This record gives sequence, C-alpha cells and structure tokens, in this order.
Amino acid sequence: MSDPIQEAPEQPKLWQVKIALIATADEHEALMDRIVDMLCPDPGHDGPCPIPWGMHSVNGDSLSNRERKALLTEIKETNPGPEGGGGESEGRATLKPFGQSAHSPQDTDGAN
Repeated sequence: MSDPIQEAPEQPKLWQVKIALIATADEHEALMDRIVDMLCPDPGHDGPCPIPWGMHSVNGDSLSNRERKALLTEIKETNPGPEGGGGESEGRATLKPFGQSAHSPQDTDGAN
C-alpha cells in the first residue's frame, strides 16, 4: 500500500535568496532589472505572477561593519579569484548578457 503523504505534491513555502555583490550603481540597476525579467518574463500578464515574489536591495553603506564584513567574507569565499582575493575591488567581472556567465570559457581571453 502506498503512503499518501509521500504522494502528495510538494506545497510551496517561503524562501529568501540573498545575493551579495560588489558593483557600480549602474551595474546594480542592470542586475536588478535582469532578476525582475527572470522572475516575471511577461510584465503585462494578467493576475499575479506564477511564482509570487518580492525584492529589495540595500546599499552596503547602510549596513553595520559586522554585516558588511560578513557579506564581504561570503563574496570572498564564493569567488576566491586566482590569489584568493575577493575584496571590494578584486575579482570584479563585467556584467554579461542574460544567460551568459561572467566566468564562462569565452571570457578567458582577457577581452571584455
């Protein structure tokens, strides 16, 4: 006999996704626009989005030193770079078109 609990479809639950980044104001704005486009590819649709979402962004200057240090550590651990860098000016990649990784093989020739 099958277990009805295991056969029940998974119920949606609330998630929070955090992304710490080092970017110019223009890069930040472009990235936010790309995230919106990914979450809601048809802004003219009727009714709510198929996957309900909300987004906010916080300038790192408004964070405590402890919060800034924690985010910079996350960035460094996620993007260590060739010499283990990852500080606010190290390891920056140019914002690429949607769907293209900033670390894809075609980017290794040094051209941006």
